[in-house]
Amino acid sequence: MTFPRLAWRAALSTAVLAVFVPLAYVGERRWDEAVQLKLLLGLACLAVCVALPLVVRGGTRSSTSRWVLAASVFSVGTIVAGAYPALLIGPFPAPHLLHAVSLLGMLSLTVQQLRVARVVRDDESLLVEALLFGAITASVSWDVFARCGYRGDGWWNTSAALVIAVGAFVAAATAVLAVEHPRLRLAHLGIAIGAAGTVLTAVTSTRDPAAGNIGAVMGVVAAAMLVAFQPRGGMVRHGGTAATQAVRRMRLASLPVVALLVADTVAFAVSPRADGVQFVFIAVVIVVAAVRQAASARAIDRTHARLSFQALHDSLTGLGNRAALAEALTAPDSAQSLVILELGGLDDVTDVLGVAVGEEVLRAAGANLREHVTAHGGTTFRVRHDEFAVLLPGRPEEVVTHLPAALAAISAAPLQVTGAGRFPVEAVAGVACVEAGLRGQEAGAMVPLVHADLALRAARATGGPGWSVYSGEVASAHARRLLLRERLALAVAEGGVDVHYQPIVNFTTGRVEKFEALARWDDVQLGRISPVEFIAVAEESNLVVALGEHVLRRAVASAHAAGVFASGARLAVNVSVVQLQSPGFADVVREILGHYRIPPHLLTLELTESVFLDSDSPAERVVTELAALGCQIAIDDFGTGYSAFGYLDRLPVHVLKVDRSLTQSMTGAGNGLSVVTAVVDLANRLGLTVVVEGVETDEEAAICRQISAGLGQGWLYSAAVTADRISAELGREYPVSAEPVR
Repeated sequence: MTFPRLAWRAALSTAVLAVFVPLAYVGERRWDEAVQLKLLLGLACLAVCVALPLVVRGGTRSSTSRWVLAASVFSVGTIVAGAYPALLIGPFPAPHLLHAVSLLGMLSLTVQQLRVARVVRDDESLLVEALLFGAITASVSWDVFARCGYRGDGWWNTSAALVIAVGAFVAAATAVLAVEHPRLRLAHLGIAIGAAGTVLTAVTSTRDPAAGNIGAVMGVVAAAMLVAFQPRGGMVRHGGTAATQAVRRMRLASLPVVALLVADTVAFAVSPRADGVQFVFIAVVIVVAAVRQAASARAIDRTHARLSFQALHDSLTGLGNRAALAEALTAPDSAQSLVILELGGLDDVTDVLGVAVGEEVLRAAGANLREHVTAHGGTTFRVRHDEFAVLLPGRPEEVVTHLPAALAAISAAPLQVTGAGRFPVEAVAGVACVEAGLRGQEAGAMVPLVHADLALRAARATGGPGWSVYSGEVASAHARRLLLRERLALAVAEGGVDVHYQPIVNFTTGRVEKFEALARWDDVQLGRISPVEFIAVAEESNLVVALGEHVLRRAVASAHAAGVFASGARLAVNVSVVQLQSPGFADVVREILGHYRIPPHLLTLELTESVFLDSDSPAERVVTELAALGCQIAIDDFGTGYSAFGYLDRLPVHVLKVDRSLTQSMTGAGNGLSVVTAVVDLANRLGLTVVVEGVETDEEAAICRQISAGLGQGWLYSAAVTADRISAELGREYPVSAEPVR
């Protein structure tokens, strides 16, 4: 315990002690007239309150003070009631009023806990539950005391009814809290026993001292339980599954209370009494029961409203969710347009600044978009993590006039979030028409969503911000993509994808030193498919791993059979990033080389520059493993991607392939020749082999030889040939181009 807390608790004990001393003096002076057991009980409880702050370990300052003050009020009331058993306060017996006052600390504490104990605010208040239980308990208690003969004149009845009502509510409140929170059961059982004992001694002590003494002993037991079992963590609250279980327990706990009420009602019907106080208690029970019923109905309405809102709204942005969009699409009264907008660049914000900042950007983007769309009579929804949907009145050709401003509103979102402004967020959009007359047709209402998604895919393929409107052309492209995916999967499974081989020629000798394996696909239904098209489909559908392994195995087998490796020539095979990231790719390469007993340095694996963007990535580690195995690593299409020269020093690269776009620029009026010369010179200085792609003219070949480029590849020499022509190409010597005249 820290010194400030110890000092504070010592001060609290001193304050209680300042009350204890004069009350002990009063008790000593009035010992002969006092109800001695009550007096001893009160003094003992007050002494406990002096020691309680100093001996209790753990807990918060406020929780300890609440318990000490409540017990102190209880003790003071009990002491004064015991010291002045015959005192009247006006027409009211003082012991009744003093005992009622003694329970006020407990009453305040339980009311405060009742108000904060339940986190789920949709449920009816525990305070209302305690009022009903307390009203029933007070009504039954009064009837039992009255039938046992504990009655007096009007003022005695009124004051006795008051202490019964207060004690019954305290006992009921503690019972409700104990049911709601099992960890409070022992401590609150002590409060309930103390309340019951206080009521018993207040009502019976003047006419039945033995019963009064029993009540006093109950008070002592209650004080001991409070000291031993009081919770140390202050107010307790919970929600979720625990709250649901507590509701079920509360329903079970209400059964004994209701049974008491029914039994008392039957007894009153069998043996009616003209008792005004009893009638008041019964009226209070009826009123509180009505209030509880109203509170339950209100809680049900709140729960229904909350669940309805949660079912149709996104919790992050407050916009409608996918379910709300589907519902809106089933009830258009006029032609509308559906726009799906996908945010690009959000992952950069999340990766660098964290998920919380990314969510702030999403909220800002949603708010900006909603403000813009609402001004045009539209509705905004969030349908996926980084996608919004908008319903706008009008045909697509009308709606697209609003899209530039909508895209700008989204792009402005990072500027509204601290630290996110340096990360641009752009959006692409797909637009589709929502025809009127779809009310109630759920299946038909989802068609615009599919169409807008297809248009979004088409817009995404263009790169950068923009939009696409769903049309027959978009539908045809999608249908072809689906058919390609189906046919390609079958072709890969059945070995229907062929491999052709393009010679790579030495500029100086004209001899073929290497072949590049290129996938070719002729489908019986679709005819010849461009590699650009079917490889893109393979990457979208995760077929690229199977396709790449098929091409690698067939290329090595055909080259081995044609004597490529035996002659010392090399074979180059393209490898995608997805293949490198798939488990076991290096083992596949190792197994193929071992099967055909091929020296690893004769196999070149061609990679795009994107593989090397993330240092220490899984793909980069696989590349390092393959290079350690002895394979050569080539950078394909160098000069068109990121061209970060740093990875040439960091990674085991052996070959640079100059992209054909740079090759074609060498003979133009620009700086193409200077760029290619610089790349070739850099590669030569680093000890790398240079392969110039797209060589189509003698002039280009001559320039490449003049700037010391090693190898060339292109139609000047040969297009890709089938496997049966590899042997012929191996023995062929292409003419060496003459030096260009400058």
